[in-house]
Amino acid sequence: MRIAYGGAPWSTGADEGPSPDTAAEITLHRTAHSTLAGHVSGASHQWATTALELAGFAPAEDGIHQLSTDDPDQTRQALHQLRQSARDLDVTVTLSPQPYLGDIAVDLAQRLPGHWEVDPVPLPEAERQRDLLPWVWSPGPLTAALERHRIPCAARLIGGDTELLLVQSDNECVIGAMLPSPGVIETFVAGPSSISAASTDMAASLIQNRLLPQYQEAVFSSRLTEADDDLRWAQETYEPGDVVEPYSRELAAGLNRFLDHAPELIAHLRRAKDPLAAHDAAFLDDFEAALGQAQSGGGDAMALWLTEGEELIELTQAVPTRQTTVTRPATPTAVPVPPPAAVTSTARSR
Repeated sequence: MRIAYGGAPWSTGADEGPSPDTAAEITLHRTAHSTLAGHVSGASHQWATTALELAGFAPAEDGIHQLSTDDPDQTRQALHQLRQSARDLDVTVTLSPQPYLGDIAVDLAQRLPGHWEVDPVPLPEAERQRDLLPWVWSPGPLTAALERHRIPCAARLIGGDTELLLVQSDNECVIGAMLPSPGVIETFVAGPSSISAASTDMAASLIQNRLLPQYQEAVFSSRLTEADDDLRWAQETYEPGDVVEPYSRELAAGLNRFLDHAPELIAHLRRAKDPLAAHDAAFLDDFEAALGQAQSGGGDAMALWLTEGEELIELTQAVPTRQTTVTRPATPTAVPVPPPAAVTSTARSR
C-alpha cells in the first residue's frame, strides 16, 4: 500500500499492527484533523519516540505524537527525516490503513447518551497491555483481543462512574466495561459481556442497548450485595449497647457505604413495575424522609441503618434484576490506567 503526501509516496508495512518481536516500532495513522498520529511500541520503544521527535512529531498530553499535514512540503520533509531517523535507530515504521483510534473513540462517544470523555491510552509495552486484563470486568471479545493481538493504543470512554475500554482488532471496534475501582464498589456479580462491531454506529447501538444496561444491573446487584453483607456483619459483630460514638473505623465505613447505597436502593424500588403494597410504600416514604435528615446531619444515621436498613434491603431483594450470576472476581493488583473516580472517599476496610 502507498499513500502520497504532496506527491511523496510513503511505503507501509503489514496491516496487522506491530509485531510483538519488534524491538522498536512506530505505527502511523491519518487522523480526521489533518495530522499524522504516531504510536510507539516494542521493548526499545524509546528509540521510536526519539525518531518521531527528530522528525518534528510533537508529543501530545495523551502520549501520542502528532504531525500536521496541512503543508505538503513540510510533511514530505518530516517523513523523509522520519525514514532516515528510523533507519539509523533501527526502528520499523508502519503506516496503518485503519482509522485513528482517537477519532473512532470521539465518534463513538458522541453517539452515546449523556456526556463521555475520551482518553487515549498508549500501550508501548506488551506488559502494560497485559496489565489491563485484570481490569476487564468479564471475559469476551475484549479480553481475547488483549490476549491474542499486540495493540499499540487503546482508548478509555468515561461517562460519570462508568468506564469503557475501546481497542481495534481485526478491523473491528472491540469495547468492554472495566471493573469499577474497589474504592467505588466491590463487585460481586459477573459484569457485562464485551462487544465487537464493524462500525461506530453498530457499536453505539450495542453499547446503549446491551452493554450499558447490563453494566448498570451489575453495579446495582453489587451495591445490594455489599449493603446486605455490611449490615449482617454489623449485626453479628455489635450488640445494640456496644454501638457508641466514636464509632470504630470499620463500623463508620460500613455506615458510609450504606448511606451511599441507600438512595440507589430506594430509586430501584421506585422504578419497580409492580406497585408496592400500601404498608411497604409507607415504609419507603418514611425511610426516605429519615435518610434525608440523616444525610443532612439532622437525624441518627447509625440507628436508621441498624434498625431499618434490613427492611429496606429485604424489600429491594424482592424486586429482582436480570443479573443473577454471583461471582467474586479477584481484585486487580496492577493498575496501569487509573480507575474511575470514586463516588465516595470511604475506604473499604472489611
